[in-house]
Amino acid sequence: MSSISHAWSGSWVNSYTLLFILSGITFFAFLPTFSNDFQLAWDDTWQVLENPLVNSPSLQDILYHLTHFWQQQFSPVNSLFYLVIFQLFGMSASAFHTACLLIHCCNMVLVFLIAKKLLPTLLPRLEDATVSSYAFFTALIFAIHPVQVESVAWIRASKILLYGFFTLTAGYCYIRYIQSGHYGWLVITAVAFLLGFGSKEQAIILPLNLILFDYAFGRYTGLTWKRMLTSRVLLEKIPLFLMALGFWYFSWTNNIGTINPDGYPLYQRAVFGFYSFTEYIFRFLAPVKLYFFHPFPIVLGEQLPFYFYGYIALVGIVGYFVWEMYRKGNKLVLIGFLFFLINLLLVLHIIPLPRTVITADRYLYLSIVGIAMVLVWQVDIWLGSFPTTGKTMLLLMGLAWFTFLGIHTYIRTADWKDSETAKASVNEIIEIRQKSQEPELFNLIENE
Repeated sequence: MSSISHAWSGSWVNSYTLLFILSGITFFAFLPTFSNDFQLAWDDTWQVLENPLVNSPSLQDILYHLTHFWQQQFSPVNSLFYLVIFQLFGMSASAFHTACLLIHCCNMVLVFLIAKKLLPTLLPRLEDATVSSYAFFTALIFAIHPVQVESVAWIRASKILLYGFFTLTAGYCYIRYIQSGHYGWLVITAVAFLLGFGSKEQAIILPLNLILFDYAFGRYTGLTWKRMLTSRVLLEKIPLFLMALGFWYFSWTNNIGTINPDGYPLYQRAVFGFYSFTEYIFRFLAPVKLYFFHPFPIVLGEQLPFYFYGYIALVGIVGYFVWEMYRKGNKLVLIGFLFFLINLLLVLHIIPLPRTVITADRYLYLSIVGIAMVLVWQVDIWLGSFPTTGKTMLLLMGLAWFTFLGIHTYIRTADWKDSETAKASVNEIIEIRQKSQEPELFNLIENE
């Protein structure tokens, strides 16, 4: 029996109880959001307050948003989300913040359910109590980690919550399809894919997540490359890949998400990718000095500081760990890190998309699930191998870490009360760079 499952074998441990506890903790961690205002100096103004679809909706406005980019973004589902809130509660900041938190809680539920579906196939020896505990702590990390504050407390970022909701819904329905073989689940997956792209263009990578789930459930076992080309596991996803291709073409025709040939050279973008990947892992483990704005370290034409190349070695260490676990038959670590990587793929700078920041907390919104699952497994392994004193110390450290996550999220949520408080961290970065006499980079406040 797993070390964790000893404490989770009671009759009180069921999904409804665990989800009730998770919801209570999440609401408390984000409690300040209910009294927060709109970000009047930033995107809340044009995205919500001055959005014609929200303020004076007409059938023509709705059809336009469904078929066109607006303000260089395609998020009609997000705009309709605002419209529903406005029609029910008026232009109340509290109502918008409450709706965002509810979507985040729905995503937490989906993370819990997906984890419960995945874990038994990734680690077949896990007992039911251990599966429930792993799913609980994975969902808890997802729900209350401080990097999630930007997506939950910033109303304009609701499109991340919605894209996350439809991506997770698609993932859950696809797993149900794998387990049942009923095509109805596959149809729902496709509909969720469409709604996810209508929330945020980043949903375009969903088919890669589905391929990962195929691998997790062993659907490629015994298939040669020749047989795979005509297998059900590939043919059934052709419509989804055609949808993704159509989404990309739609974005390309609107000059959105296009390749930027005048950006940083390939070798620098590659180093940025290694840096970002490593930084996100560090930010997950030790979420301190979280800023709304993380500028690029250099301007175009400059040379990278030499120490940046050290991040290549750090990614190599992570890769070696994942490979060793895979070689030993541990699919959880491989699936967890691949999920982490896939959902960061568009923001690691390898593909030269136009970006004003090198990293952002909101980019971690979905990808955090992968490494959260790996961390929970690793801690359980340590608990099973440590002596009693070591277990006690590890449990106390774990309790302190979760307490820190909750308190830090509470404080950061309060920091998003209005534009002035949210700007504080950006001003801090600008002051630090001015004192160090580093080159002046893109200033988000001056370009708001």
